Amino acid sequence: MMDGIGSGKRILDSVSDRIIAITSGRMLLAALAGLLVTGFLVNGRPFGIAQLKQITGGIGILDMEVLYTPEQAYAILTALGESGRAFYLTHIVPLDLLVPFFYALFLSLTISWLLHRWLPAGSRWHRLNIVPLIGSLCDYLENLGVIAMLMAWPAELFDIARFTMAAGLLKFSFSALAFCIVIVAIIGWAVSIIKVRCGRSPA
Repeated sequence: MMDGIGSGKRILDSVSDRIIAITSGRMLLAALAGLLVTGFLVNGRPFGIAQLKQITGGIGILDMEVLYTPEQAYAILTALGESGRAFYLTHIVPLDLLVPFFYALFLSLTISWLLHRWLPAGSRWHRLNIVPLIGSLCDYLENLGVIAMLMAWPAELFDIARFTMAAGLLKFSFSALAFCIVIVAIIGWAVSIIKVRCGRSPA
């Protein structure tokens, strides 16, 4: 048991170190560009949620719901209609396999960049840069659940619906935590700059 925990910790440390190693202004800009492009595509027309809502009369995707029962999940999928479900599976789902990658990369790099400027290099708090990756993993698990539900239609996979809801809830939770880390890191960095400047001020 302890060996498993130790191995998991080493893997997380290795991933965290790798993110730190690739963190740069150029990588941040590249990740941001990828996030903006994929976010625009998945939310707009003719491939994204705006187009889906036009097809369905305003019904959106299950991924944006936070808490729901299996019955509510299938009520949403039913309301999408045949053309809406087909569009969801063939257009939105493929794009939504790219969005989690770019937002996790951008947030992880941002956290690493900010913490590097605020905290000593040896601080364990730098490991917080893996939080967005955990959120991204939950997003992919949610996507797998959605794919299973859409492909099995009209069969109702209630256990998969529960799994999908739980994965989505964790996705939102870790994403919110990542944004909180970014905000705290910005504040901490700003305070450290102020302290340095005040320390250099003449008496």
